[in-house]
Amino acid sequence: MSITGGWVQPSPHRALTVTEIAGIVQDYRRAAERAMDAGFEGVELHAANGYLVDQFLQDGSNKRTDEYGGSIENRTRFLSEIVTTLASVWGSDRVAVRIGPSGTWNGMSDSDPKALFSYVAEYLNKFGLAYLHIIEPRVGGSEDVHAGQGAVASEQLRIVFKGKLIAAGGFEPETAGKIVEKGTVDAVAFGRHFVSNPDLPRRIREGLPLSDYERSTFYTFGEHGYTDYPAYEALLVA
Repeated sequence: MSITGGWVQPSPHRALTVTEIAGIVQDYRRAAERAMDAGFEGVELHAANGYLVDQFLQDGSNKRTDEYGGSIENRTRFLSEIVTTLASVWGSDRVAVRIGPSGTWNGMSDSDPKALFSYVAEYLNKFGLAYLHIIEPRVGGSEDVHAGQGAVASEQLRIVFKGKLIAAGGFEPETAGKIVEKGTVDAVAFGRHFVSNPDLPRRIREGLPLSDYERSTFYTFGEHGYTDYPAYEALLVA
């Protein structure tokens, strides 16, 4: 984990007890309530990139033998309990979920990712979520790991998920426009381009050139490379 002074060694990894799992689900409830008190309009559960929910979903990390491990149904249980809890606070249409089908970031893996994430998408249909947010497996964190690969996860899950889909991971304005026009997804999210282009929607809308991001500053601790990129007008003045 990280603090202002840099990276520090976390505590040793271990499997959570069932009691601890129940406590974490309630932590999500409290976080949802605080988000509502703070004036948010909804919440998105991040269940990708090797974070805790993803560790339960993928069998490369989930070696449990209880009701939270083994079968795909069991490995989805933690996700289901959290989404149910978030929906009890917000209503399902104000809750979204972000998943990373076939994602390998942070050492993740699964023996049958297509079956796993098809099941997850199908299961989430019952909630009537605001949207399902998909990270394409061609990216891992800030890196392109399968450059040139199409939007394979979005294409797979569009057939399964009945609600709104948002895709992310390795998109450029042109490819984003094409996948939305095709109807594979309803919207595309940008991360790296939004870091270096604080006025990204305008630049895309008006066809303005994008500023390059500086990859070496990702996951660092100062403002450089995060909040110091100028808007387009400032570049013209400079």
